[in-house]
Amino acid sequence: MRTEEETKYDLNERIFELYDSGMSVEIICTRLDTTADYVNSVLSNVPTET
Repeated sequence: MRTEEETKYDLNERIFELYDSGMSVEIICTRLDTTADYVNSVLSNVPTET
């Protein structure tokens, strides 16, 4: 059985993959059955290269 942490990690990875492929936040929310607030939160916590 998967832990909550593993499930959350996998969801976050899917969010990154879909966003990187060019999908909008709205489509990601629909595909993954999650909220825009959560998706935006995950995406805003990504370190950026300088």
